[in-house]
Amino acid sequence: MGDASNSSGAGGSTAMMTISGNYLYIVNSFTLQTYDISNPATAVLLSEQNVGWNIETIFPYRDKLFIGSQTGMYVFDNSNPKYPKLQGQAQHFRACDPVVADDDFAYVTLRNNNQRCGGTQNVLNIYDIKGVNVLNPRLVSSLNMPQPNGLGFKDNILYVCMGEAGLNVVDISDRTKPQVIKTISGEEPFVDVIPFDDLLITYIQGGLVLYDISNPANPVKLSKIAEPTL
Repeated sequence: MGDASNSSGAGGSTAMMTISGNYLYIVNSFTLQTYDISNPATAVLLSEQNVGWNIETIFPYRDKLFIGSQTGMYVFDNSNPKYPKLQGQAQHFRACDPVVADDDFAYVTLRNNNQRCGGTQNVLNIYDIKGVNVLNPRLVSSLNMPQPNGLGFKDNILYVCMGEAGLNVVDISDRTKPQVIKTISGEEPFVDVIPFDDLLITYIQGGLVLYDISNPANPVKLSKIAEPTL
């Protein structure tokens, strides 16, 4: 496995665990656990630290971990991946609102059927988090869409799950003017996505659907994997 400082990691926007380089990070209701998995057969717990209350999600990007609670988004400096260090808290985000981020921007969905948060909007928000803005995100654009949930991106394309309404493919070349260029439908409700190299892993109610995203703007369905029945 590569070094964490050179990897954006892999995980869904609604996940409670993620991998970055040689390290596995797991959150529960109030702690962050860090494991060394360079030898998967003998994973080693390196650290466990209290974060806050009602921790629900974690998303890695480069030297940051974004950890969501019901009161905000904790930002951890992960430049030393063995021992992440709390950098601050961004009050603009809630854990029940899925979020992913790149170097300069965070992408957040809100939906009005979110029972945990009691949301009133159905919208994709994009925030500027460059430099010091990471602790005081600045809203640069909003895009209405039906029941947006989990999301992920590759290059300048953002994939947004919308439950029964399908999967939106959004051009974010201009972060101030995101544009829906395609909607994929015909599957069970879309819940979350993980873009991984040229593969888009979509979690639907009932299993997984895999897409080829070698052309990110035009996902091509490869296969569907149904959940096993007991």
